[in-house]
Amino acid sequence: MPEFSLSTLLEFIGHDLSPVRAVIAFFLIGYVVVGLPVHFRQGAASRDIWGTVAGVTMAAIYAAFIIGVYPALHHSAVALH
Repeated sequence: MPEFSLSTLLEFIGHDLSPVRAVIAFFLIGYVVVGLPVHFRQGAASRDIWGTVAGVTMAAIYAAFIIGVYPALHHSAVALH
């Protein structure tokens, strides 16, 4: 079994996963992690509002990662080899 490392995960997210699928995955993670607990505490309307806000935030974080962080990370990894 391959060893888990943060650089391997970042490489998968930034390189192997298509941007559309990654944004959808990040949105769903944000929606489920925030939306479902809020649904049980405050109701369906709060789930829709806070879950969507969390999903959009996660998708924006992914976009910022791809635009700002991943190229520098990839460049430094290539320079080390």
